[in-house]
Amino acid sequence: MGKSRRPHTPGPSQAGSPGRTSGPMDGYVSTPRDMRSAPAAAKMALASPGDSSSDSQTQGSPRGDTLAHISSELAKITGNMLSRADKAEMLAEIRTAIREEVMEVRKDLTALEQRVEALEADRAQTVQHQQATDTATTRQGNVLLDLRRQLEDLDNRGRRNNIRIRGLPENADETLPELLTDLFTHILGDRAPEDYGIERAHRALRPLSPEGPPRDVICCLLSYALKDCIMRAARNQQNIAFRDGQVSLYQDLSAFTLEARRALRPVTAILRERRIPYKWGFPFSLQAKVGQSWHIIRWPADVPRFIRAPSLPTVTVSNWVLERQPQHPRAVSDRPGTGLTGSGFRRGGPDSHEE
Repeated sequence: MGKSRRPHTPGPSQAGSPGRTSGPMDGYVSTPRDMRSAPAAAKMALASPGDSSSDSQTQGSPRGDTLAHISSELAKITGNMLSRADKAEMLAEIRTAIREEVMEVRKDLTALEQRVEALEADRAQTVQHQQATDTATTRQGNVLLDLRRQLEDLDNRGRRNNIRIRGLPENADETLPELLTDLFTHILGDRAPEDYGIERAHRALRPLSPEGPPRDVICCLLSYALKDCIMRAARNQQNIAFRDGQVSLYQDLSAFTLEARRALRPVTAILRERRIPYKWGFPFSLQAKVGQSWHIIRWPADVPRFIRAPSLPTVTVSNWVLERQPQHPRAVSDRPGTGLTGSGFRRGGPDSHEE
């Protein structure tokens, strides 16, 4: 009781409630002083919106500041909102822009369509031109093949009186006409004429090799009948022995004809195996007789039909027209037996022993 006590002064948040502890929310939830002293009827009067004293009191409080801030924000939002006229104007601008873009796209599509139509027309013309070119090329190819066949036939006809002799020894002391006269007399025997009418004779166009076989001899007789008689007699003799060697006689042929005959060796081998008679024709052809009918090969495309006719087994025949071309006679050697050196072909010479 003897202690002096400091008088307690209530704070702003405790003015209306002695004995209540102050807190951080008192400024927001505390009741104003005027409202604590006023009766209930006065409280109802304070809530009316037309009371200026209430507005002034609310504006000074934190709650009033919050409401004022919200009101200002709402005012800004409302001010930024577009009016109906602004919306209509913006929509019109958007439509105009879209219409312009669509018109540009349509123009581009129209130009593209015209270009596509022009390209299609050009392509149609190109296809027609291509077809015409293919047709013309095919015709020209056929014409060239016919010309080649005619040239080949002329070349072979120019060689009709020629005989190619293989294995005739080279003797410097004896001339070719003397050797050929002795050889033909040996082949014909009693049917030998007094004069064979040898127009010309020469060795094959290749260098002389001391270690190699003798070069072939090509001779031309004035009489085709005499040449044919000599070839028939030589064909009937299996081996012709002359001057300590074996001699063979062949028809002198063009390089293209030799290539075609080499390509048809599988077919002629089957024909010989089946004992089907055949012969070579001029212009070039392979003719085989089956029963009472003749079957002919003139071009590589004729081979399948030729094989099917006599029921022969299937064989592979190279296209002698397109695959390989004969080389110049001086560019290849004159090897006996095959007439081949590597991939080159010798001008003239036998294709096999079928001659």
